[in-house]
Amino acid sequence: MIEVAISPVHAGDADLKVCLTNSGPHECLNVIFVIRLPAGVMRLRGQERIGPIWLPPGKTVCEQLRVRAERPGRYRLTSPNFSYQDHNGKPHREASFTAEIIVEPAPAPAPEPRISTELQTRELALGEWTVLRCRLSNVGGSDAEKLELALDGQVTVDERSRRFALDRLAAGATADASFYVRAQEAGPHVPLYFDLTYSGPRGRHPDRTLATVSVSGNPTPAPGFSPPTGELIKVLYLAANPVDPADPGRRGLRVEDEFRAIQQAVSQGRKRDDIRLESRWAVQSLDITQALSSVEPHVVHFAGHGDAKEESIVVGDEYGYIHTIPVDGLVQAFQAVGQSVRCVVVNACSTERLAQALAATGLSVIGMRQPVGDHSAVRFSIGFYQALADGRSVETAFGSGVAQLMMTPLGDDARAPFLLSGGQAARG
Repeated sequence: MIEVAISPVHAGDADLKVCLTNSGPHECLNVIFVIRLPAGVMRLRGQERIGPIWLPPGKTVCEQLRVRAERPGRYRLTSPNFSYQDHNGKPHREASFTAEIIVEPAPAPAPEPRISTELQTRELALGEWTVLRCRLSNVGGSDAEKLELALDGQVTVDERSRRFALDRLAAGATADASFYVRAQEAGPHVPLYFDLTYSGPRGRHPDRTLATVSVSGNPTPAPGFSPPTGELIKVLYLAANPVDPADPGRRGLRVEDEFRAIQQAVSQGRKRDDIRLESRWAVQSLDITQALSSVEPHVVHFAGHGDAKEESIVVGDEYGYIHTIPVDGLVQAFQAVGQSVRCVVVNACSTERLAQALAATGLSVIGMRQPVGDHSAVRFSIGFYQALADGRSVETAFGSGVAQLMMTPLGDDARAPFLLSGGQAARG
């Protein structure tokens, strides 16, 4: 004899288990059970047919279906084909089988943590290193795990305090986080962004909070670079698009398109005859010092990928695979053979540390504080070189590049570029 057991489920999406058990003293052969769900209970996944199978005495076989029940209640499951043969080969068929499915109310969702981020520091002094404090409060109904908080915006954050991490923040508890920062621009409402992620019962939660801080003081004029009237300005374009062995299918960057866009922008400028473009492709480490020495450029433009961890540029090794150049190595290269350079454009994602290190040597440097899309990188270059080819200063050209991103925004790419002159943030 075959007995059928149906598990109860809750309203919504749930797993329905149908089990067949041989409760008799003998084996059953060619057991078939076809499941027909009632109206109000829909099958999402799983087989509607069990068998044919051989079922020894006392043995059970189950089939699990993922179903969606509209509302709590009692429903009737039927089977248009429930049959088997006994140990003598005699067929048995249940012509009008029905069983009850009990649908219980859906369980209340587990409480989740909810973290608020409140800025505690209200004022900063322009250009001075100081501690910026904020408070995390868990105002949700459960504990938060593995909290990670990062700060960006119009401040330079010391590398050692760039990220704050906390293993656990209990419901109703608070924790204080601090960052060692230097304000880059003055104003009553300078924007800061707190990027927080944490885990709860239902997975990982991202949160981004905008806060403003008052920054007092006047910026110290920093040495910038303006193209000298009537003199030739040499621009060295260094492009690298190496293969990442960990991601060989990664889409390549539009470095050729970017260079063509720069050529066109320069050719349309009033001072186009005062600018000469030089390019190097598939750049490796050795190519950089050679190009700096032979070209003696005034402007160096890096185009390619950035390493978010090291915040430096990525070039190819001797096999064409990615190689991140250490920040100190690039700085040494410019100090050794880059005496002619006045401005560096690092048009690569997440290169803030490299830009700061180069600016500390007295150069005007443009970097990207976060990942930036390929199209946005090209549009920024167009705006920058349009102004440079009209004889404008680097600061004006930088503003023109940012304007291009703001006029046709893609996400928050317009926040990525920043300009440093001699270590002082001018804008961005």
